[in-house]
Amino acid sequence: MLESQKLELRASEIRQKLNDLSSLDSLTDEQSAEIDTLTAEYKSVETRRRAAIVAEDVTETPKEGEDAETRERRELRGKARVGDYLAAALTGRGVTGASGEYADAVGTPGLMPLELLEDREREDRAVTPGPSSETVTTTRPTVPFAFARTDAAALGIAMPMVASGESHHPALTTAPPAGPKAKDAAADSTAAAFTLSKRTPGRITGQFVVRVEDLALFPAMENDLRRAIGSAMADNLDEQVIEGDGTGANLDGLFKIATDVAAAAAKETYPSAVARWAALVDGIHAHSMGDVRALIGTATFAAYAALFRNGSNGNVFDYLAMKMAGLRVSTRVPAVANQAQKAIAVLGAQGQPVVVPIWRGVEMVVDPYTAAAKGQRVVTAVSLVGSPFAPYGASQVIEVHPKLS
Repeated sequence: MLESQKLELRASEIRQKLNDLSSLDSLTDEQSAEIDTLTAEYKSVETRRRAAIVAEDVTETPKEGEDAETRERRELRGKARVGDYLAAALTGRGVTGASGEYADAVGTPGLMPLELLEDREREDRAVTPGPSSETVTTTRPTVPFAFARTDAAALGIAMPMVASGESHHPALTTAPPAGPKAKDAAADSTAAAFTLSKRTPGRITGQFVVRVEDLALFPAMENDLRRAIGSAMADNLDEQVIEGDGTGANLDGLFKIATDVAAAAAKETYPSAVARWAALVDGIHAHSMGDVRALIGTATFAAYAALFRNGSNGNVFDYLAMKMAGLRVSTRVPAVANQAQKAIAVLGAQGQPVVVPIWRGVEMVVDPYTAAAKGQRVVTAVSLVGSPFAPYGASQVIEVHPKLS
């Protein structure tokens, strides 16, 4: 039995005794003294019970159908702290205690598991909408919380966390034939064809600074550390997933997957803008504009916000944002060139999202020298991700290129 449960039982016993004593018409001196003693004990028990609940963490509550190993791992996670991994990196020592045990349990010895960057209030919600369809649900967010607000996540990209080794993604490229046949006629027989795409890890990094004065405050800095590491890495993740050109250490980003599209010949108007985006609905990978998510640049947003239909109050950006599954302004798209600016769209593709595998360990590399005169330590967080895998390739990831002026 957990300590909090024992204290709750004792609190219940005290309440029962107090109720019994309070129901008496008259009290002896001994009974009055007992009420005073029980009241003081009850306050103490309640204080200790609340402290025990915090110490045990709500994630330690057993879940239905959960085996002992999973429960133990979840309990370790509740005790693991981001500050422990950063302290180990700053001192050059190994991670010990619950934090070290949790890293070992999830297969990232010496590294900080990416799961620790998640918001623990969010992770245990019963149902979370899936990224590519309003009808798809999961008991856990598909996108790790550290990257939940990135541009890549806004496009509905799934980011499953994977273990060590290559990440393999099968896709059916030739479906078996089907069709009506006359009585006794043989069915067409053609082998279905699958392709297996593999993704190897590429590095994403982000830097943040820790002051020497902060070293004594790690327990109080837990949430700040989580945000700092997540923000540092999320920015680089967007850069690689969207803009990566596949050269050197760069990933093959969405613009590399998409077919390059020439700029439109004429300046965008309200009708042409609506028609341009509506043309993405092909009846296969998108059945309505509600299956389309897109990123546009700031210049495109400014142009679209100024395009009104026949003097009405609604502009084209508001119309598209209302109709599409997602329309977001981003600095990750190319800059304006020759009075035109590229955008990127991702189609729902019948519930088969674009996938970016995330290797779950985060390494922290400390530079104690560059800013030593300021009493600062520069920490570089390093994680591994794979290039986006689009099940339907350029039919699912599409470049759009309107002319703005």
